[in-house]
Amino acid sequence: MLSIIGATTFWCFNALNKDYSARINYPIEWVFDRDSTIIMEPLPTVVMIDVTSGGWNLVRKTLLLFNTPISIELDNPSEIGFYTRSSMLPIVKEKLNGLNVNFLITDTLHINIERKISKKVAIKIDSISLSLENSYRITSPIKIRPDSVVFVGPKVYLDTLNDNYYIYSKESEIDEDFDESMEVYVPDGYYIVSLPSEVNVKFNVQKYDRLKITIPIEEVNFPADSSVRLSRNEVDVVFTVLNSERKEFDEEDFAITADYSMLDDRDSTVLAMLMYYPEQILEVEIVPENIKIAPSKLR
Repeated sequence: MLSIIGATTFWCFNALNKDYSARINYPIEWVFDRDSTIIMEPLPTVVMIDVTSGGWNLVRKTLLLFNTPISIELDNPSEIGFYTRSSMLPIVKEKLNGLNVNFLITDTLHINIERKISKKVAIKIDSISLSLENSYRITSPIKIRPDSVVFVGPKVYLDTLNDNYYIYSKESEIDEDFDESMEVYVPDGYYIVSLPSEVNVKFNVQKYDRLKITIPIEEVNFPADSSVRLSRNEVDVVFTVLNSERKEFDEEDFAITADYSMLDDRDSTVLAMLMYYPEQILEVEIVPENIKIAPSKLR
């Protein structure tokens, strides 16, 4: 056993005194101001090198933890997209004293670093996108507190943002006054932080009803001999009213007229016009709006 151990030791020492060529993965580190930049993709951590050196030196460089990574300094990291083999070779040769660097196997080191900036934007919410219960409507201004946030992230993305940034509610079928915190959503993968990350959104909603009432038509400026008359003497008035202000509306609350002097000769119709109606109602429609004229004998 002693002879075997001694022979093996002698062979190893003898072998390590010879020169060898080898391919080694050597660690690298990137030196730049990390507080003012954002690393968009993981940076390369090793470079593959073909070297020639004595066995002892190769063992020290590859197996032992005596060596510090090769430092590559970046003065303007956001303006550099890659490091080529020709750019890296002088740095590698300078750092690896004692090794004869034959060539670099690694062709190009790609880097993706962006300058970090901040941008203040106003927070908005699209009222049309809010999901309300049927017949409910927003009846107050939408208040957002705070009304703006500061985004911190890569310049390449923040430069594309408008001054207004829209957020969206996940709530559906809202049927009561709204007062909740909403997340300021930022897309994944862009390394963006919102300060603050939430805002409070507040607004009131109320229920509205759609109603219909039949109203007689008052004829205006029709021939005194009654030779022509309207083909119908009443129309439907359809309208929207706040549920809390709903009541039994009467014919006296509305007035509909049809003026013969405004006869449209193309289709022999006159327009039914709403002269007055209760001030609390909204979205008033007359059905039908155009009334045919007919000889009185056909009426």
